[in-house]
Amino acid sequence: MTYRPPRFRVDDRDALVPLMRAHTLATLVTSGEGGLQLTHLPLHVEVVGTTLWLRGHIARANPQWRTPPNEAVAIYRVADHYMSPTWYASKRADPRTVPTFDYVAIEARGPVEFIHEPARIEAIVRTLTTEHEAQVGGTWAVDDAPRAYIDIELQAIVGVEMRVETLLGTFKLHQNHPPENIESVVGALNDLGTDAARAIAAFVRASTHPA
Repeated sequence: MTYRPPRFRVDDRDALVPLMRAHTLATLVTSGEGGLQLTHLPLHVEVVGTTLWLRGHIARANPQWRTPPNEAVAIYRVADHYMSPTWYASKRADPRTVPTFDYVAIEARGPVEFIHEPARIEAIVRTLTTEHEAQVGGTWAVDDAPRAYIDIELQAIVGVEMRVETLLGTFKLHQNHPPENIESVVGALNDLGTDAARAIAAFVRASTHPA
């Protein structure tokens, strides 16, 4: 289980699921007789009643599906950034500062099933395609490719379905720093002007100025 100091814990599913949908690429980790197996893959997030499902697919050539797992976890890295102690307003009065990393990460744990039925695999592919084409303003659909070609491609992949039993968020965002450091860190990150810096700056500010 991930080490998570209490002040960094965010376990509200209503807060975590939208982030998983916005950052669909996860790392699927399974543990079985063959040891740890890892695959990076996009996962569709679906809530049915009170149950959270994650669905995707991996290459049939990938050995991960061949070892029945004892446990599985899907890890999402939403945002992260190095934090320089030179950004702290408090450093002027107290030089006892060191660098750190802030990050927002989510882990979903639960049993995973590897799917071989072509119809179920195709349904997953269609759902993922529709979701990601919408995100980029694209119009490509599975039916745009020849049916014979799609059938060949489906034979080359294995479906993945996880029923999430535990959902944990770790938001390490300078919650242990005084307000003046929060403001100076957010300002420094925004001054960097990179997408990564602006993303984590928004999380840092939100953690201390909730809506």
